[in-house]
Amino acid sequence: MKSSGSTSEQSRIYNERIILHLVRQHPEISRVKIAEYTGLSAQTISVITSSLLERALLQVDGKVTGRRGQPSIKLSINKAGAYGLGINVDRDHISAALLDFSGACVLLLERAVSFPSESLAKTIATDLIEEVKITLGDNWNKVQGIGLARPDYMDSWLETLVTDASQRGDLTLLKEALAYWQSDAFETWLSAFTGVPCFCENDAVAAATSELLLASEVQRDFFYLFISTACGGSFVANGECYSGAHGKAGSFGLIPTATGKHGKWILEALSLSSLKRFFTEQQVSWPATDDLWSGSEYAKLIEQWANEVAFEVTPALASVVALYDPKTILIGGRLPSPVLDALITYIEKMLKAHSMLPLPVIRIAQTAYTAGVLGAAVLPLYGSFAPQQNLLLLSSKSAVSGS
Repeated sequence: MKSSGSTSEQSRIYNERIILHLVRQHPEISRVKIAEYTGLSAQTISVITSSLLERALLQVDGKVTGRRGQPSIKLSINKAGAYGLGINVDRDHISAALLDFSGACVLLLERAVSFPSESLAKTIATDLIEEVKITLGDNWNKVQGIGLARPDYMDSWLETLVTDASQRGDLTLLKEALAYWQSDAFETWLSAFTGVPCFCENDAVAAATSELLLASEVQRDFFYLFISTACGGSFVANGECYSGAHGKAGSFGLIPTATGKHGKWILEALSLSSLKRFFTEQQVSWPATDDLWSGSEYAKLIEQWANEVAFEVTPALASVVALYDPKTILIGGRLPSPVLDALITYIEKMLKAHSMLPLPVIRIAQTAYTAGVLGAAVLPLYGSFAPQQNLLLLSSKSAVSGS
């Protein structure tokens, strides 16, 4: 649809979000510095910051000393000004996170599951949300919304992604139970149950969004690779997630693998499921605790799996580099740290042999293991307060009707 300019109200909201984002990045910033960064007039900044202070989204943290004239106040985000609640429904767990307005995690809860049905997901989500309500007390009314992060295609590739022996006994029955996740019914239920709007994204997009809002180092052009029971991806261009014509941009997991050794599709090969299958084939028990992953008895297995899987996905990553030229490839999700370190080492080595282009830095995302649930909790804060460019765009239809 053709887009045109913006109304004064849209511009005001956008400028407000620009200032909030700037204060988030630079705590105790002065209005003078805000003017230097944004180019907005002193009067505009004064009006907007006064409104944000009145609404308790900002707070005054003292005054700037050592300057001539009237001392300027220092502004910071009011942590208790707003909250983001997130629910991450994945194939192997359901978790909840509560973020305050500064992005700090107030509460993180998790329940292990295996391919949750509708009833199980609602029971667990109800328990988690009740715990959040108890934690917040009277501040529950400051929750801006509930974010839902979940994988696409929950009921597909069960032959390779299901590792629970009892569930593998009747995959047809399991597939029927998981058909529920093909709709937005759970999203609708969450909004009705909590009484707040629901912001829904797949887990890879949610994880990339958390990096945009929470990362200490500002990244504007990166590819996010999210690895859990399966895997997916998300492109970020010029500081915003790029969704494509059908909302499926970044579907890295749906690219075929190089040889099919660990699965036909990348989402099968580059996954916790793949690693578990590999351990089973090698007749090695899955480490019972996180610290055991660093043991010498697992080192050789980790190296072998990482080497083989890196070979399977490197041609696809070379295509990502060629088509999108990201500055960074960030990897988050639930792979154990020693496995992730080995995987990055092999991918870097193989990419050098597959590409003549400048290669992006490949590193672990800031949120890493909790990326899915923190990304979910970021969604309502991002949707309500982030300076997204589409805030400034009017469709041609809206522009005509408003004239």
